[in-house]
Amino acid sequence: MDNLWLLTEERPKPSVIKQILDAYSSDFSTSYHIVGEIKIKPIIKDNIFTFTYVVEGVRISNIDKLYIKTVSGSSSFLDFLLFKQKDEPSETGYATDNLIMAIEETKTSDDESRNTGVYQRGSKFVYIQQYYQSVKLYMLYNEELEAREEKKPSDTSIFGTNILLTLGVKIIGKETSQWFSKFNTLDELISFKNAMRKPPAGNVPITITKNDNEILVSGRLSKPAEEGNIGHDPNIGALAMISKCIRTLGWKKDIIITQHGVKQSYIDRTQGKNKFLYICKILSLKMQGLTLPSTIELPELYWHYEKESEKMASILVHVIALYAGIHTVYENHAGCERGYFRDKEGHLITLPKKDRNGVNLYLPDCVLYDGNSNHVLLIEGKKIDTIKAGLEEIQLYDSIEEEFIKPHYPNASITRCLSIFGGDLNQLPNEKVLIYVNDGGRVIFNQHLTPQFLRDAFESVQS
Repeated sequence: MDNLWLLTEERPKPSVIKQILDAYSSDFSTSYHIVGEIKIKPIIKDNIFTFTYVVEGVRISNIDKLYIKTVSGSSSFLDFLLFKQKDEPSETGYATDNLIMAIEETKTSDDESRNTGVYQRGSKFVYIQQYYQSVKLYMLYNEELEAREEKKPSDTSIFGTNILLTLGVKIIGKETSQWFSKFNTLDELISFKNAMRKPPAGNVPITITKNDNEILVSGRLSKPAEEGNIGHDPNIGALAMISKCIRTLGWKKDIIITQHGVKQSYIDRTQGKNKFLYICKILSLKMQGLTLPSTIELPELYWHYEKESEKMASILVHVIALYAGIHTVYENHAGCERGYFRDKEGHLITLPKKDRNGVNLYLPDCVLYDGNSNHVLLIEGKKIDTIKAGLEEIQLYDSIEEEFIKPHYPNASITRCLSIFGGDLNQLPNEKVLIYVNDGGRVIFNQHLTPQFLRDAFESVQS
């Protein structure tokens, strides 16, 4: 019998798994049932983590197990890949592995950011099709904040969402019937974009101009602080989406990116190794005033199994805690989407970038709370070779404790500690390390630092 394999860079969440299974059930004419609640369990045998998680609490028609593994992308990687097959997917198995769904998740609402929600991720939907041409594509909105009063989305949100629909991306978690519809013609796309409100004076507007033999798309790709580079992520996504939509609507002639602010010296330095230059190759784009490398080679792999990142340990301890019902206060695992601060009642707070004194607000990778013992754990994730930096960083958490943790978790005992990944040690690398996971998956908890609630949680997941 086949299994489902969910590959992701993110910390897997039961709510997202349910949304993915809803779409899987609907689009592949099958069914699933939740038995109790969806829980994610790391597979640990004799204190050895197999770098695999199994999803409990679901029964899926004609599927044995749903497994989760942590991966990293080579460039513009979508958040989740769902494979249907017996054995775990191969990093090079484009022709043999059965990838059935590719999903991008965002918590960003139209109120929080007009650009980030639809634009910043746009290049991902273009890039993946160079590797997996026929996979079904999804944009999943996992809005965690309390429901807001429904109102008309911004023109930017409508334009970006309409492009996704034109590209065949299915929208999950956001109502699309009232405000959104795909573009049917190139002229419709151009007319909508050019009628949108222009940005403030001094900014380069994104405009589309169609001539007989070329289409000009303006948009700044260089960040003002780094003149001449390609680093404006929202516009990288926007120009990639627009250009792909132009191609999808039948335009086969030149598409030229103008007013980009990129310098030839930067292009020469990158030697074609840049995510927007990959898009240029995929869509045959030109950049006005620049000579692009004659050979732009895309990375060989779309993804690879993660075996180096610090998040391998921080996500593991987080999932262990969640399996035992321990409360998540905050998470910002390396390379993952930043979370909200969660109070005791589960209300969510968006943390500022600065503390009340205007200094950067230093944040751990994970904050956990046990209500029975009234104990808060602040966990900073690091690799074995950056442990010194981690020991220094956990000294900088005064503001997060004073301004957020103590007011919302009064009288709680607080422990600052590290999770460490990597190397081949068989003992803890430092007394401040809560959990150490070596390259082979051996898990070592600090018996002196680990509170009883986390020891019990670890025992609950041992096979």
